[in-house]
Amino acid sequence: MRIKASGRSIGAGVAGVTVAAASAIMIVGSPSASATVDTITISSSTPAIGNTYTLHADLSGASVGLLIYWSDNGTSLTPVGKVPWPPGQASLDWTPSTPGQHVLTASQGSSTNTLVVTVSDGSTPTTPPTTTTAPPTTVPPTTAPPTTTPPTTQPSTPATTTTPSGGSGSSGSGTGSAGKLLGGLLGSS
Repeated sequence: MRIKASGRSIGAGVAGVTVAAASAIMIVGSPSASATVDTITISSSTPAIGNTYTLHADLSGASVGLLIYWSDNGTSLTPVGKVPWPPGQASLDWTPSTPGQHVLTASQGSSTNTLVVTVSDGSTPTTPPTTTTAPPTTVPPTTAPPTTTPPTTQPSTPATTTTPSGGSGSSGSGTGSAGKLLGGLLGSS
């Protein structure tokens, strides 16, 4: 039994859906073609004009084999690109011709990374800045004010009484100067 013209439409539609589904699976399942320039380094921390230095880039990603392009302040150092060798690594010899700040750029695919270096004119070597830390200062201990001790009161010497030696033989009525003194202390008049 054959399906009429309307059946052919259904068969063609099923075939089209199958092809579209297979294409979608292939597109979704394929890895993205990307490359990443991870780091850039230079062989010296104090470059000077006229000397040659090695620029190095570490690369990663699925497209690590793409050509790499180097530039200095926007001027291409590799107009035709350079094949990374060994894979994941790229190096280039660079001789700066002008002093001052240089922005070195490595590009691979859509990934770029930069390194900023300062090139000296070569007449005076540039030394990295040093940080001087002052030694800690110690404050001498403060001198405590002298302590004062309150004056101590010496007990008063008791009045000495004398026994009359001879004389009128008075029994001591207490009318003399010693009697007045004792009377004043005891509160009697």
